[in-house]
Amino acid sequence: MNIRTAKNKDLPSIQNVIKTSFPTEENKLISILARELSDEISTPPVKSFIVEIDDKIIGYVSFSPIFFKLNTNISGYILAPLAVSSNNQNQGIGTQIVNFGISELTKIGIHVLLVYGDPGYYKRFGFNEDIGKSFVPKYTLKYPHGWLGIKLNNYAAPILPIEFECIDGLNKPELW
Repeated sequence: MNIRTAKNKDLPSIQNVIKTSFPTEENKLISILARELSDEISTPPVKSFIVEIDDKIIGYVSFSPIFFKLNTNISGYILAPLAVSSNNQNQGIGTQIVNFGISELTKIGIHVLLVYGDPGYYKRFGFNEDIGKSFVPKYTLKYPHGWLGIKLNNYAAPILPIEFECIDGLNKPELW
């Protein structure tokens, strides 16, 4: 198994992984998001990683920068999406690629990582609701219990909630 940075040429394989990972009503939306993330030019950059076995892509995760409305020295990213092909789920591949991404973000000094997902899954990485509550997304969340965060690099979370903006690909109410 190999984890590496995703390249634009990987997009068709990534979209195939998404197609097998998500229900029909979600996979088109997530597939479009993956395409938009691969085309996004931002500072700091989007960081996307894939998992390969025998040169076949079986997993994908993307981390996108977030931008705080207050003038602050906090640096943050959001994890979205995470996909593992249906034939390779429940084998620890998602855990490995998320841990790889967290390690990469920690190396470059990021302070906070946010995710909007299943608390039962993401809490295993240290994500929690208290950190999530410190950061206010632009859109109302359909499932507020799924808004989680993790502190990186011994960062002290703010006392008052801070609003932030996402890159264009994530600025869609249907994703929230």
